[in-house]
Amino acid sequence: MKTYPSILTARWMHALAALALLLWCSDLRAVGDAPDLDGDGVPNIVDPDVDNDGIPNALDKNIDGGIAKTGPYSGQYIGDHLENENPAEDDIDDDGLADDSLAETDTDGDGKLDDSDLEDDIDGDGRKDDASAERDIDGDGKEDDSEMEDDIDGDGKDDDDATEQDIDGDNKLDGTDDDIDGDGKLNGDAAEVDTDGDGKANDDPEEHDDDGDGAEDRYDDDDDNDGTGDIDETNHVGDDDEAVIELDLTRGPAAPNNSQAIAKYQRLATGTAKFKIEVDDLPNAIYEIFVAGTSRGTFQVSGNGGHTSGDKIYKTAPLTGGAVLLDFAVAEQTIVIRRNGDDYFTGTMPAAPGTTGTGGSGTYTVNLTSTNDAPANAEAHAALQFAANGPDQLQIEAEYLTPGTYNVIVGDVLRGTFTVTVSTGVLIFKTSPASGELPLTFLTASQSISIAQGSTTLFSGVLPATPPAP
Repeated sequence: MKTYPSILTARWMHALAALALLLWCSDLRAVGDAPDLDGDGVPNIVDPDVDNDGIPNALDKNIDGGIAKTGPYSGQYIGDHLENENPAEDDIDDDGLADDSLAETDTDGDGKLDDSDLEDDIDGDGRKDDASAERDIDGDGKEDDSEMEDDIDGDGKDDDDATEQDIDGDNKLDGTDDDIDGDGKLNGDAAEVDTDGDGKANDDPEEHDDDGDGAEDRYDDDDDNDGTGDIDETNHVGDDDEAVIELDLTRGPAAPNNSQAIAKYQRLATGTAKFKIEVDDLPNAIYEIFVAGTSRGTFQVSGNGGHTSGDKIYKTAPLTGGAVLLDFAVAEQTIVIRRNGDDYFTGTMPAAPGTTGTGGSGTYTVNLTSTNDAPANAEAHAALQFAANGPDQLQIEAEYLTPGTYNVIVGDVLRGTFTVTVSTGVLIFKTSPASGELPLTFLTASQSISIAQGSTTLFSGVLPATPPAP
């Protein structure tokens, strides 16, 4: 065993002891410099009862003001007379950190971080943050629904900031929170007129992001984040750039005089679209729908008591409620409802209306990433063109590929194919397609896109959600 002279051991012991004493003294100085309202030797920032009035911070309506029960100020009123929710109270737990500062992570000083799963009363006023009676979650004196309140949970981030993902500080991300602003009203509730609690009503012309998720409503498929897509919302407030076409189809000789049929097409700026045929008072039977001379499936009419009804719904995404994929053009196309060779209803859909929207426009080109299966010098690009009413053209171009047929997959769905004869192939989707172009009727925002030959993927990427910055 290796040994050392005792003098070295002694020197090391003295050095370690000195170092420990130095660190201990430094710690004492740090503690001594920290605010300690009740003088009990425990800094306010970690004191469970800042004013020593016998009421724990978590239950105290005035955390830093009360009559001390014990200690050097026993029997005296110490601190301020401002209750936690008083607008003048800007440091509830008296820890020297302003309640609305980024450095303040435990507003009420109860030992539970404001963003913790265990913290359900950020301002320590005794009202749980998700209680219907809690109207001021961060206790800054501004009601959560007030136009003056732009930081509901007091975390230093503006509620409209794209990086603010938990507006009410309940530790549920806004994308999964059924009450984003914590006001006790569900996002989809008819009484919820200000989903994100930023003081601007959802139908206010200046409100461009109802749910405060960072995505403008015109590029958001679920503006109020209630779990029901805007395309299916009966009370959805349409954006200026939303295209809606509705047509009362004309009865044919085979249709009863009291029967009626309506065709409605709706398209959002995101590219999401829905087409619905709805009929009333036709004989109980199965009917076939033709669009531009092509059969697009059948639907059942049923009912009793003198009234019958039936409908058929086509959607780009998601295909909920029994909807069928909408992968064909609707505007300016002929619509026919037929049974056994007889035309019950006919009509021609009008052109998509012009837009009054002021959204961004321009072209965003994505350079797709090649896989190991692509030729060494091959390239592919996807150019998404935005108009004022959203995406209106998607062009895919590939170069230096071997001759053959290639598939274009958007959002995991095959949308079309192109052929390479020499070395280049092009495929174009448009909202108003010309000859040789395909209809752009599917969602593009933030969707995956790939080019494949058979089951082999050669290129992949992700389409943008919004137009390029000006």
